[in-house]
Amino acid sequence: MTIERIGQRQNGCGPARGSLPESRRTTRWIKSVLASTVLCAGAWLMPAHAETATMVLATEPPTLVSLTNVATTALAVSGKVTEGLLEYNEDLSPEPLLATSWNISPDGKEYSFKLREGVCWHDGKPFTAEDAAFSINLLKKVHPRGRSTFANVTSVEVPDPQTLVIKLSQPAPYLIKAFASTETPIVPKHLYEGTDAASNPNGNTPIGTGPFKFKEWQRGNYIVYERNPDYWGKPDPKIDRLVVKFIPDAAARSIAFESGSVDFGYRTPVALSDLDRLKSLPNLKFETKGASYSYNVTRLEFNLDNQYFRDKRVREAVAHAIERKVIVNTIHYGYATITYWFITVILTF
Repeated sequence: MTIERIGQRQNGCGPARGSLPESRRTTRWIKSVLASTVLCAGAWLMPAHAETATMVLATEPPTLVSLTNVATTALAVSGKVTEGLLEYNEDLSPEPLLATSWNISPDGKEYSFKLREGVCWHDGKPFTAEDAAFSINLLKKVHPRGRSTFANVTSVEVPDPQTLVIKLSQPAPYLIKAFASTETPIVPKHLYEGTDAASNPNGNTPIGTGPFKFKEWQRGNYIVYERNPDYWGKPDPKIDRLVVKFIPDAAARSIAFESGSVDFGYRTPVALSDLDRLKSLPNLKFETKGASYSYNVTRLEFNLDNQYFRDKRVREAVAHAIERKVIVNTIHYGYATITYWFITVILTF
């Protein structure tokens, strides 16, 4: 669930696109501000243009690029600067981002992407298929999920500067869903090549192709991003400055929304126990749609090293004894959905 204050703030390197339909512009603005992989939609009531918007996070991200770390807070900020090949709508259907078109071979073993022309990194160097190929190979080595996501990738080829071809040893039908900005960030080859990805300075002072440029990170306090005037996706974004504040205390985050010191947050940035009270305030808007790509998941796993849980019958008995609706209503205050899997899972909003 995302939260936003309503109407409180009144005050590319490549070729610019033409004007987008209003619904498309709204969706793109939200994704630019929140996170490229958090597909938020709906009637977000913001001014046509705002100078500064402030986002709140419960904890400070360990890095500003989700290349080697997939902490929730890293995912929340990475897509502001660093883009992926594709983005996804609420139905998880792929849409163009750095790639303008794509094709999957009939046998499912080759993915071809045509990349957007005229895109530049924030330091002025051109973005090409060499960057994308380097990133895919790097993600396969260092990304926590990349090792499995790209396990079937045998080669990544660059026939020309705007074409990327990924070849697989066997089909991986899920792969077309894996090219979002925060899950598969495309990073600049000229800054990462020959370096240790985890300690590369770009994780702290990122250079990307996205709608915002990194400005400042005051540790323990905030991050500041500024609008990228040369962004290929003009007229986005619709704010000049994005501030990300870290407020560890849940009650303090609620107060920040009420007082207007923060404008929005995602993944339910306040205590679930406080949601009903906050919903009664006329100056706040709540949205539960748009989390299709990235849910908060609570699950129960059995420790198979325990002599009792090695017995399948014991695991089945425990699973049957758990009253999922009680967990939803008492722990999650009703803001969760039960999903039945081989492990007990509850999705929270």
